[in-house]
Amino acid sequence: MTFDQFVDAIQHLRVDRSGGVAKPYKPLLLASIVVLIHKGEIRSREVFLDGGLKSVFYQLLGKLYPGRFESAKIVYPFRHLDTDRVLRLVPIDGAAASLRAAKAEGSAEWNIMKHVRCAELDPEVFAALASDFRNRFRVLQALIQAYDLPRDRTGYLWDLLNTDEPATAVPVAAEAVGVSERAVEEHLQSHWHATEFARLGIELSVEEKHGLPCRQVLTPRNTIDLLGFRADAREWWVFELKKGRSSDAVVGQVGRYMTWVADQARPNQSVKGAVIVGRVDENLKASVRSNPNLSLWRYDHQLAVHRVQLN
Repeated sequence: MTFDQFVDAIQHLRVDRSGGVAKPYKPLLLASIVVLIHKGEIRSREVFLDGGLKSVFYQLLGKLYPGRFESAKIVYPFRHLDTDRVLRLVPIDGAAASLRAAKAEGSAEWNIMKHVRCAELDPEVFAALASDFRNRFRVLQALIQAYDLPRDRTGYLWDLLNTDEPATAVPVAAEAVGVSERAVEEHLQSHWHATEFARLGIELSVEEKHGLPCRQVLTPRNTIDLLGFRADAREWWVFELKKGRSSDAVVGQVGRYMTWVADQARPNQSVKGAVIVGRVDENLKASVRSNPNLSLWRYDHQLAVHRVQLN
């Protein structure tokens, strides 16, 4: 599929119109994927139905359609974008025949998705989205126009393509650092109760309780990997994985996130930051040491996270 064919295809999606209302689920899922590619969170053509994608999808849905579509389930557009030939469902090892049979039989989503490892974009499409800001812009523009997304709120989508760091080309990473850091993020969210952070009394943020989600929190500059709150100390905690950036770049980015969170917080609340890496170097330790509200953490081969002493 060429990129032009992809843009044409996304303007002719089969949209759920049950109840006489066109649902924006497929367009917003595609917008979520574009935003995560732009932010460098999706670094290969593989698209996982993980906590990061779910968080961005529901944040966009809440921003563009507040108080509506609260029963939306992301699994439906994720599965049916395969039917539209925009994404391709990738089976788990050994399940290709089972996935084909489940799709051919028109099985329920749960019976199809149990055979699915991820979805994937066409290689040419991903390369176009990852390499050029103008292509990401073009996809969002096509989705807004084709599905009449609320014009008084779509400025929010354009804001998400802004960044304080150059983003014309996204690092394409099937390399170990990219894969393992996505896995660390997912593992931390899924096993939070067993982490050192949980033992410190930090819980992952819950939008209904704290006012902000916990994963890939959308800010005007970028997305926060993980966000937590420590109630006894009235502290917000910003967690950021290094993702191959320079020490100064990642520490500067976390500092900007911390400022943004402080602006959302109540007057009696403070903000701490934590940089999480697979490998520690002296430059990074020095950069973290420059901010007394930052700490440095390292994950091991079992994805357990431990605090690093800076001195």
